[in-house]
Amino acid sequence: MRESRHIKSAIWTLAALFAVLISVPFLVPGLGFLALTAFAPLFLMEELITRNGIRRAWWYYFCAFLAFNVLSTWWIWNVSPAGSVAAILINTLEMSLVFAAFRIFKRRCRRGGKVLPYVFFIALWLAWEHVYFNIELSWPWLVLGNAFATSVNLVQWYELTGALGGSLWILVSGFLTFRLICAINDRERAKARRRAVALACTVLIPAVASMIRYNSYTEKGSVSEAVLAQPNIDPFEKFGVLSQEIIDSKLLNLFESQITPQTKYLITPETFTYDIDIDNPESNPSFNRYLEYLGQHPQAEMLLGALTRQVYMTGTKPTSTARDGGVCWYDIYNTAMTITPAGKIDYYHKSKLVPGVEIIPYQNSVPWLGKLVAKFGGSSNSYGIMQRMKALNTVDGSKVAPMICYESLYGDYSRNAVLEGAGFIAVITNDGWWGDTPGYHQHFRFARLRAIETRRDVAHAANTGTSGFINQRGDILQKTDWWVETAIRGEVHVNHHLSFFTKHGDLIGRLAGWTAPALILLLIGLCVSDKISSRGKSA
Repeated sequence: MRESRHIKSAIWTLAALFAVLISVPFLVPGLGFLALTAFAPLFLMEELITRNGIRRAWWYYFCAFLAFNVLSTWWIWNVSPAGSVAAILINTLEMSLVFAAFRIFKRRCRRGGKVLPYVFFIALWLAWEHVYFNIELSWPWLVLGNAFATSVNLVQWYELTGALGGSLWILVSGFLTFRLICAINDRERAKARRRAVALACTVLIPAVASMIRYNSYTEKGSVSEAVLAQPNIDPFEKFGVLSQEIIDSKLLNLFESQITPQTKYLITPETFTYDIDIDNPESNPSFNRYLEYLGQHPQAEMLLGALTRQVYMTGTKPTSTARDGGVCWYDIYNTAMTITPAGKIDYYHKSKLVPGVEIIPYQNSVPWLGKLVAKFGGSSNSYGIMQRMKALNTVDGSKVAPMICYESLYGDYSRNAVLEGAGFIAVITNDGWWGDTPGYHQHFRFARLRAIETRRDVAHAANTGTSGFINQRGDILQKTDWWVETAIRGEVHVNHHLSFFTKHGDLIGRLAGWTAPALILLLIGLCVSDKISSRGKSA
């Protein structure tokens, strides 16, 4: 009995150690390297469970992943308690299912040696992360590669691999650390030396190569001046409480405090105004105020975040997200739009929508889901989307990649705007929903990874939270403080060179998407072969 308690205590300790090692890099700047050892305790926990025949093992690793999700993203609670519980539990369940599949593979694949099950786990985890970027119920905040968002000097090679290269680094390093600990525990010195060398090479070669690249990289492209406004409006009082005229006046005063004759871009936060008709923007008072201001500064143009609508004069529902307006149908969009002094606009509608707030996942297949989500404080209908991120045209012929809110997590998706010719990235967001928590810090840091992947400067404009400028190495050049009404002026390089990742995208995720199913088929084949063999022996 004492031995059983000792083993279970060790299992819980290892689960807690995993949760701490993988969560701390998301919370504390500069500690991304801790993630490289995080999966070793998880693998040790699984080995201890297997060797001792512990029952109900699911509970242990479910709790380990639950702790990871809670420690890293507890702040979602400030937006929606029900939504936070749903997001954390769904993400935990998906991680647990991947680990459960690994345990089944390990138990069944007796001919694959001790390494193949871990190859399967790594491939399946990477395939899951890749798929997670491309479904409606998407919450890729805790993609493992994001752990290096404050350790950008270690991952300059994201320009080749994207963030899933970091996920692969963490998983392989965790496995090699686990193997080293096993060899030391079994007192196999020769194996321990070989595995120590393998681990050192796996950790040091990418890190050293990255630091060399970091110290040798120079900014590319011509320089343009931009002004970011952080109006610091309480998001819960934004619409229907404060007058939009007062809000607009605050914005234009902030721009006026920083604008110079050299300023080319005036960038606002996400959804700064609302009810702009895409086909007739002049009917909106805010649009006319902005246009009048640009007339006083003809060298500049505005990148505006707005809620827009598209009206369809038809009797039948024109799109799956269209809403019934009585005599017409209409779509609502979360939009980024450029406005020139001449009144010309270009626009992009946010495509990666926040589940439960901007999109009801799979509403067409499950129509009653909208009513259920609305009862828990979510939206009852989905916003319209664009199928592909586009680059917005500017008056001088250059282009900008607009990333609205948490679209800045989607590196493989957002690179499409850079492929279309965007010379820099503008992230427009409203991070005040989360309060003064790690949430807005994490969101700002993730933009640093997009800068490295595409080698584009980033102008990050938040209503409140953190606004700032990030260079092509992922360095933070300027940033604002939390809950401060301010505007800042900085320079962005307009770069047209395409990185390897920009050209080819998430090759690691796509390769894992082929490898994991192939290994599943291998497992099925081995199981069938074993059954046939056992029947032959019985006969």
